[in-house]
Amino acid sequence: MMNKSFTMAVLSDIHGNLAALEAVLAHMDAANVDQAICLGDVIGYGPDPEACARLLMERDMDTVMGNHDQFLLGYQFLSWFNPQARDMLLKTRSMLSDDVINWLTSRPHSLVRHDARFVHGCPPDSVRRYIYKRDIDFDEVFASYAEQWCFVGHTHELGVYVQQDGGVLREPLADSFSLKQKQRVIVNAGAVGQPRDGDPRAKYLIWEPEANRVRVQRVEYDIARTVERLRDLGFPAVYGKRLG
Repeated sequence: MMNKSFTMAVLSDIHGNLAALEAVLAHMDAANVDQAICLGDVIGYGPDPEACARLLMERDMDTVMGNHDQFLLGYQFLSWFNPQARDMLLKTRSMLSDDVINWLTSRPHSLVRHDARFVHGCPPDSVRRYIYKRDIDFDEVFASYAEQWCFVGHTHELGVYVQQDGGVLREPLADSFSLKQKQRVIVNAGAVGQPRDGDPRAKYLIWEPEANRVRVQRVEYDIARTVERLRDLGFPAVYGKRLG
């Protein structure tokens, strides 16, 4: 009998959506992944930030810091958000216990695991820089770290950025992506709790290092449960509308 190859689940942008996270964790467990890592933004927008953080803590899941998580380090980080988001973050903070705040604010800006880099925004270790910004110099970005694979979140959209002669090939990530031996790639893992790609299902990736491949996982969850929680807690209606 052949030994099972190592697999890693890569999830990002949970944003306090407990129903989505529980569905993804159950899907991961059924897939029998060997390890999991979270690319940050555990909190923000969603109605259950405390419960989401505690699920990751209970699993001792490697987690990097997201820009919403970073706000907990000090009010100076509020300036990056619009007024509605600022109000949401202040409300979110009031819902968190001290030990969850301490855990979220102690997350690193990046991690290297199994010769791959993991960061919320943009490598090598930016928490809030978007990978698709026009001012991104991909030659400079790829030169800033050594790993062949890099995983990011932050945009809530699946995608790949492949380094090649003459520039970078940018393309959406549909169902899977395989990397040629000498290529390097930045992979956007999409979002568990608030996808922005027109498909409301929760997204995460299964990475197979030995096969040099990632596979997209799309998971149905009870969106109405999250929308009802948002409404009951008095969150802006827009945060529920985004989910459907």
